[in-house]
Order: sequence, then structure tokens, then C-alpha cells
Amino acid sequence: MSEDIKELEVLQAENKRLSLKLSNMQIILDRNKLITGAQSNIRAVIAANKSKQEKYLQLLLSNAPDVIMLFDQYGRFAYCTNAFLKDADIPNFGLINGRTYREIFSRFAGEEFIKKLENAFKLTEKEKRVVKIDAVVDFCGCGKPRNYSIQLASMRNEDGEPSGSLALFHDLTQLLNAKAQAEHANSAKSDFLATVSHEIRTPLNAIIGIADIMKNTNLDDKQQEHMRHIQNSSHMLLTLINDILDFSKIEAGKFELVNEYFNLSQLLNRVESLFHVMFAQKNLEFVCRFGDDLPEVVLGDEKRITQILTNLLNNSFKYTNEGRVIFSAALCAKTQDICFDVEDTGIGIKKEDMPRLFKAFEQFDKVKNKKAVGTGLGLAITKSLVELMRGSVNVKSEYGVGSCFSLRVHLPFGTESDIKREQPIVYKFVAPDAKILLVDDIEINLMVAKAMLKGYGIVPDTALNGKEALDMVKNKNYDLVLMDHMMPEMDGVEATQKIRELGNKYETLPVVALTANAVSGAESMFLSKGFNGFLSKPMDAQALAASLLKWLPKKLIKESQN
Repeated sequence: MSEDIKELEVLQAENKRLSLKLSNMQIILDRNKLITGAQSNIRAVIAANKSKQEKYLQLLLSNAPDVIMLFDQYGRFAYCTNAFLKDADIPNFGLINGRTYREIFSRFAGEEFIKKLENAFKLTEKEKRVVKIDAVVDFCGCGKPRNYSIQLASMRNEDGEPSGSLALFHDLTQLLNAKAQAEHANSAKSDFLATVSHEIRTPLNAIIGIADIMKNTNLDDKQQEHMRHIQNSSHMLLTLINDILDFSKIEAGKFELVNEYFNLSQLLNRVESLFHVMFAQKNLEFVCRFGDDLPEVVLGDEKRITQILTNLLNNSFKYTNEGRVIFSAALCAKTQDICFDVEDTGIGIKKEDMPRLFKAFEQFDKVKNKKAVGTGLGLAITKSLVELMRGSVNVKSEYGVGSCFSLRVHLPFGTESDIKREQPIVYKFVAPDAKILLVDDIEINLMVAKAMLKGYGIVPDTALNGKEALDMVKNKNYDLVLMDHMMPEMDGVEATQKIRELGNKYETLPVVALTANAVSGAESMFLSKGFNGFLSKPMDAQALAASLLKWLPKKLIKESQN
């Protein structure tokens, strides 16, 4: 009996142990069910996201403006965007799927393009990099080729093995057309500037020339005063023209600074003397403050620094009607830059106008400032010149109170021994036996040039156009031809080329261009067209003398007795 009880107790203990084990297993099963459910949910979420990503990717590729193509390792089409199907007039991808790019491209591109593509694909595989090529392709075969920038790359699988190639065609046609239009517009602007320059300089040449001639005649004091006004006004107009031409050169990137050592104090004194007279005429106080620590000699473009300071002071002169203008120059101790400031009590600048201040052809309050003359280029040129010098120009202004322009520019110091001392050239010679042909279609220009040549004892023959000049050159042995550029019937360029075509001595006959076209590149253009030299209008007496000395036979040059 006792043994039965013991066996029962053992069975009860075993049952309890098995129940506990069964309970634990149930817990594990329940947990596994949760994990399985979670995994299933995660897979569903991943699948949904993958489906969404694939959908977005498909939308992206379907609507991509660029042509994208995928090829397998044998160069067969594996995918392409709708852009290519549309451009090539292919109804659906199935028609080209699995076919080689050579087979498809041969329909609208020549062998040269296909070879270029094949070589580029080989290069991507060999060097494992993106290769770019440019090509003109007519996908639609309608006679309207497009300009493409093509990027090619090799594709590799997870093991790094080659699995195909990718080609992206980016259409540059509109961009290149816009660039061509911009270049055409820029060329048209240059042509316009050349024409305007010529048309303005032509009468200006006559005005300045006649004024110089009359200045040396017997004029009374009143007439001399009138003549000074004519000369001052003429030079102001010439300055405006030069502003336009300078701006054109800067825009074209053909403007170069000429850096030499110069005396800074002499420059400042010249500017001070010039504007003292101008401000006095307007009853404005002009105060100059130049620091004692300023270097005597510096390295820079003296002419352009003078132009910058003149522009800033002219700006204050135009827009200040009462009060004073303070012009100061000092050495910036920390940077060793030269600091110039022009402060005035003028009309000031509105806050909303400040962003346009240094833009070309801008002038504010045009009604209020209708008496202020100028092209609106002064400050634009100033800023460009300062930037070329790697300096800075800033302005602080309060409308109705005044403005202060601050210029900072680095000018390395030098000594007096660094300055090149060039004695002014004085030309004293005559060439009465020189045979010169003077060609110009405007009588007054001929008169001015003849008067200038008379100073060298020269009496030139004259012609009114290139055709007349060509006939005269054929019938007389000239030592030099001074040829105007723009003339009716036959211009100077055509006439010069026809003279050269006569051969023999005419190939070396000195022909110097007389032109009011002073835009950037004009001189090199004339030299390339067969001219020997270039004289800009208004004609400079020293430049004319130098040209005569250079091109006339030495035996004709005689020492002047005056």
C-alpha cells in the first residue's frame, strides 16, 4: 500500500513537471506567433514601401526630360525613358527591348557617332569612371538635329562584376541657342558702340581740331574765353564717349591695368587743383585732408586711380548744391591700404535705390536731377576698376542729408628712384617733299587734318572716298596714305585691300587708318586688314607726328628751323 502511495506521488510530481514544461512551451509558441506576425507585418510594410519606391522611381524615369538608356553587357537595350521613345518616334519599348544600340542608332546616326559611343563605353569599363562626350543627333530623323551632352557609365552587380552600361543624353540645344543669341546681341552692341563712337567722334574731331587751330590765331580776350569754353565742352563730351568705350572693354573682359610707380602726392594735388576751381564756381566749400603718413610713391595704374577719384568727386559735384565736399586720403594702419573718402552734403540716396547704385546707366530722381549730365556709367566703371585692382568701394548715405563714398585699394610702396622718368617727346621736323594722300568723306575733317599736316610743311592730296583714293594711288607714287574707315561707295578697309591686290610696291605702301572707331580690338582689326598703323579720332598731334616719323622715308624728314 505504501508503495502505491509513493508511486502516486512520483506520478503527481512528474505530471506537475510536465505541466510546467507544457506551460513554458505554450509561452514560447505564443511568442513565436507574435514574432511571425510581426515579421509578416514588416514584410508587408517593406513590400508596400518597395512598391511605392518603385512607383515613384518609375514616375521619375517616365517623366525625366533627359534621355536615359540602360544596356546589358552585350550592348542590348534593357530600359529607356519615355523621352527617347518620344524623340525617336518609337511607339513602345517592346519594339527595341533586347536589340543593340548599334542596330537602333544606325537609323538616325552615322557610323562616326556610333564609333564615338563605342569607344566611350570601352573607356568607362577600362577606367571605371563617367565619360562625357558631345554629339549632334537627330533622333526623330526629321532634319532637326539636337545638341547633346552625353554621360556614359558602366554598371556593376553586388559582386563587382560588369552588368551593363548607362547613357544619359542631356539636351543642350536651347542653352546653346540662347548662348548664340546672347553672343549675337553682344556683337550687335559692340557694332552699335563702334558706330556711335564713329558718328560722335567724327564731328568732335572737327570741333577740337578747329578750336586748336583758332586758339593760335589773333583772338581778343573775350574770344579766347569763348574758345576755352568750346574746348572744355568738347573734352567733356570726349570723356563721356570714353566712359562708354571703357565700359564696353570692361564688359568684354579686354580691359587691362597698367601698373607703374608714380608720385601719389602729385596725383592728389592735381585732383585737388582741378576740383577747387569747379566747386568754387558752384559756391561749394571743398576741403582736402591728406594724411601725413601717406607714402610718397606707390605702384598702381595712375591714370585709372585718377579716373576713379574724378568719378567720385564728379558725382558729389553733380548732386551737391549747397554745403561742402570733403576729400580725404589716409593710410589704413592695419592693412597698409590707401583709403580715400569723398563725403558731401548733397541730396543723398534713397534706401531702396542703394542696390542699383553701381549698375550701368542708372540715375536716380531724374526729375529732380534733370540738370545733372552724364551717362550713368561713372560709378559702374568705378566699381569695375576697383574690383580689377582687388580693392573695395562702399557708400553710406542718408536721403536729403548727404553721402560718403569710401575707397580702399592696396598700392605697394616705392621710392622716387622707382619712377620711370620719361621726357615729353617734342617733335620738331618738316617733310615738305612728302607725298601724302589724305582720304576722308567729310570736308571739315579734311580741313582739320590738312591744317595739322601744314605744321610739318606737308600739303597733302585729298580724296572723298575709297574708290577715288584707289584711282589716285594707281596714278601717283605716294609715300603715305592716311585712310578714313567709314566712307560711302568704298570704305577704307575695302580700298586698302584693293591697294594691296595691285601687288609689287603697293603691297608695302604705308596705309594708316584714320578712324573714330576706338572700341576694344579696333587696332588689331585694322592691322589684320592690311593697314600699317592706326590713328584714332580726334587726332592727337603727337600721335600724328610719331606716325609720320615712322612711315615716311627717312630722306624726306628734315629738321625744323622753328
